Amino acid sequence: MPPRAWLRRAAPLVLPLVLMLAAWLWPGLARAAAEPIVRVEVDARQPVLVGQQVGIDVTILAPNYFLSAPEFPSLAVPGAVVTLPDARAVNSTETIDGVLYAGIRKTYAFTAEQDGEFRLPATTIPVTYAGDDGAPREGSVTLPATTIRAGTGRGSTAPTGTAGRRLLPVARLSVTQTLDHNPDRGVVRLHAGDALVRTVTTFAPQTQAMMIVPPHADPPRGVRMFRADARLSDQARDAPGPGGTRVDTLTYVFERPGTYTLPAVTADWVDPATRQPSRSEAPAVKVEVAAARNGGALSPGGPSAGALPGEGGLPWRTLLWAAGALLGAAALALLWRRLRPRLARLQQRRAERRRARAEGAEARLAATLRACRAGDAAAASQALGGWTRAAHGTTPAAWAEAAGDAALADAVTGLQRHLYGAAPDPSAWDGNPLAQALGRHASPAPPRRPHAPPALPPLNP
Repeated sequence: MPPRAWLRRAAPLVLPLVLMLAAWLWPGLARAAAEPIVRVEVDARQPVLVGQQVGIDVTILAPNYFLSAPEFPSLAVPGAVVTLPDARAVNSTETIDGVLYAGIRKTYAFTAEQDGEFRLPATTIPVTYAGDDGAPREGSVTLPATTIRAGTGRGSTAPTGTAGRRLLPVARLSVTQTLDHNPDRGVVRLHAGDALVRTVTTFAPQTQAMMIVPPHADPPRGVRMFRADARLSDQARDAPGPGGTRVDTLTYVFERPGTYTLPAVTADWVDPATRQPSRSEAPAVKVEVAAARNGGALSPGGPSAGALPGEGGLPWRTLLWAAGALLGAAALALLWRRLRPRLARLQQRRAERRRARAEGAEARLAATLRACRAGDAAAASQALGGWTRAAHGTTPAAWAEAAGDAALADAVTGLQRHLYGAAPDPSAWDGNPLAQALGRHASPAPPRRPHAPPALPPLNP
């Protein structure tokens, strides 16, 4: 039979065999070529509004499971504010081309401060994951090119309003207030010299607290107002939902009797539906101030003792005491103004020293052991990663492998598989094996040797 005729007859049989062989080899080839993957998704329709906070979901996928949680970096974008809220990462699993991947997702908060296009930086994130044999593998992912367009929209005003004003949040703000004195029939009744504390709470849904503009609160004539530093929180327990909360404390001092009306406290924002500026407010407060409790009227028989000669006004001793009190208050205010920056710097240095001690290797090791004994796998993984980086400059998996202790390596791998495995173990995690292994290999830092006295006497005694 001629060769060509033989090939024509064998072709229908060879093609199915080739396809079957390719189908049999494809999963192995795909698994061998599997590498970490990163995805970036903008959780908003573009163009977004200037001042509108939108979420940017960054998902990192790795074959099998992670041996340590990847560190999501901070992103710097000119003309915008990008932050990474302190929220727990979301774990997931999915199958891609027959390969099982474990995923970790975190969400950045993006807020444009001006019109234009914004590009996320192409940041590289290192990843440590398990190979098919369970051994640690090092990889990395680079954030893809992602562009976010921002604008105020046609026919709408900019959220900043006029030049020099702060950026307004694009969120429907709610403003509430509480008073430290209960109103009587809608009126707060005080005496001269009393103070009224007005606590104003502003909530912005789906927006960080740092984006809330300070509310407007002007005191009426004849009333002194003191504003304390605002308290900001993105995870307030009493908040109606996810969002930011700003708490302002206003103290009003009433020095003279009379009837006063504290103006309404207003907060400006931009309506996300109409793209127009809007305003929320806490209602005005009416205050009636009576005479001071310890003050009395002058006697009808004439001027009181100590009045200036020939006059029936206030006693001169009272005027002297008032002048002395004012001078003392002015001196104390000047002294406090000069000492306040120094006290603030001293408190900051103390806080930094406490933070440095808390972040030391020994503190992180102690935190790891506490988490192991408590059976808290997430806290143990975070503390163990911080300790190995601080004490050994590497990841937990690499340190365990270099230690040469099979029990230690199994305990570290079991912890990572429990947290980031494709099929997480529903049972409680037992941290005692890891704590025992750490006790064998994690020794405290050696004590410093005291300096020995010099053998020779000083040259110039």
